[in-house]
Amino acid sequence: MPAPKTYTKAQWDEFARLLDALPEKPPSERRITVRDAMQDVRAHIDAARAKGYSVEQLIEQAKQAGINVTTSALRYALQETKKRRANARRADGTSNVRGNTKTSLNRPAKGPVRQQTGPAFHSKTERGNNEPGSLVVQDTFSFQIRPDTENL
Repeated sequence: MPAPKTYTKAQWDEFARLLDALPEKPPSERRITVRDAMQDVRAHIDAARAKGYSVEQLIEQAKQAGINVTTSALRYALQETKKRRANARRADGTSNVRGNTKTSLNRPAKGPVRQQTGPAFHSKTERGNNEPGSLVVQDTFSFQIRPDTENL
């Protein structure tokens, strides 16, 4: 196994000093990931798609601009941008993905609401030992589980 590389404190200090001395790059020279670019370009892509252009044709246009991106990468970035925008709206409380209002955020997100009535609920309490201090755990579709307290 190779030994980990170590450097002196002076070398790390010199590196930090060099980083601090770097001039700021103009915005036109900064590197941007495909995912981050989608925030600014998504409206233009949607407009081009509304004009009848396919994603593959948009990829060709990107190649002409010097952007080498695959179709799947572009589609994934578009989906991620849509999800982030929906999550940002949900975090603000203004709406959720389906366009519902703030009141829908108070409801549970998934699954049916469990009601504490009906034969399944009553059978849980009827079967067990209802004396104070007894603990019986039972789900609707399972058997009773009692803690072993006799052999302590």
